Amino acid sequence: MAKQKSKGTPSLAGQVLKEYRKAHNLTQEQIAYDLQIEPRTYRAYENGEYPLTNINELRRIADILGIEPERLGLASSQPLPRSPQEIEAVITHVWSLVEESRIREASLTIERLVQNLQAQITTEDPELLRILAQAHHTAGYVISEGTKAHESLEAILHYQQMASIARTINDHTLLNIALTYEGDMYRRLKNIPKAISYLEAARDTTPEADVAARGNGIQLLGRAYLRSQNIDGFERAMAEAEELANMFDPATSSIHGHYSLGTVYEEYGRSYADMGQIRKALEYLDRAKANLPPAKFWDLLIKTARATALVKGGELETGVQLATETARECQRTGAIRYLDRIYALEQYLAQKEQAIGRARKPLHEVLYSEQVIEL
Repeated sequence: MAKQKSKGTPSLAGQVLKEYRKAHNLTQEQIAYDLQIEPRTYRAYENGEYPLTNINELRRIADILGIEPERLGLASSQPLPRSPQEIEAVITHVWSLVEESRIREASLTIERLVQNLQAQITTEDPELLRILAQAHHTAGYVISEGTKAHESLEAILHYQQMASIARTINDHTLLNIALTYEGDMYRRLKNIPKAISYLEAARDTTPEADVAARGNGIQLLGRAYLRSQNIDGFERAMAEAEELANMFDPATSSIHGHYSLGTVYEEYGRSYADMGQIRKALEYLDRAKANLPPAKFWDLLIKTARATALVKGGELETGVQLATETARECQRTGAIRYLDRIYALEQYLAQKEQAIGRARKPLHEVLYSEQVIEL
């Protein structure tokens, strides 16, 4: 039995946990919840009331927090546990971090997990390959939320890996998700024709995909159609996405709650704001808020869309104030994708300012010219 350290002398692992907690502005209760341990147990690790030396527990903590095992005192040659159940637990944890808009932490954890899995999974066992594909799905999504639009290529690489695995195990749901999000990344890169080709492939080549995956793909296809000025295509796709959103439980879906009736309503709201139909946009955003979970991720989504609608509807002071508050929160949490939308709003305001200046110039010259007009 390892000798217990005296109180006030935390182990190496306890010191690393404390540094991690402070770096991410977490309370002891929050990190204890993340690690699925009692707060008093976590406090004991940090305070040195007893050492954290159990190898299996250290490996589990390294996985959950995305910390290098060596930092916790584990030898680098010792492999981390990689049963499907343990992998799924880490993936589930990452999605919970996304819900809380703790994007930076989610990124650390999922990137390390994918690296470890790629080194470990060298067989064609369908169960392990399926969980690896799900890890790529998670990594691609987290990266897309934490990066600017022009940095979307890194997420695309994960979706390409996911698509390759899905074809190997003939999983239409995973293939649909991979093609859908790869297409959406090309939309972010402003390659709309390529985006539509991937999104239509997701719709047309994966007939056995589950309802959640198909509905998610069709919603994002509607978004791409709107960017190509295909309003009829947008309306048809969104109507179908709304219908499919009523046919499954978002909490247990293959999209991890990131496609639902609430996301469809938010898509409608943001899209109608872009089309100048402000009253309709705000009505749909109210519906979206009522149908989305009360989580930070969705709160930022709705606030970003509402700020855009308010500004484009002429309520500049209210809209800009909301956009400013939301931008600060996006910067704090690492939700760069939402911040990108606020940058777009600022650019919209700059363009309007320039247009007003150009329109005002001739009037200003007439009214304030020093020339004397003879009657």
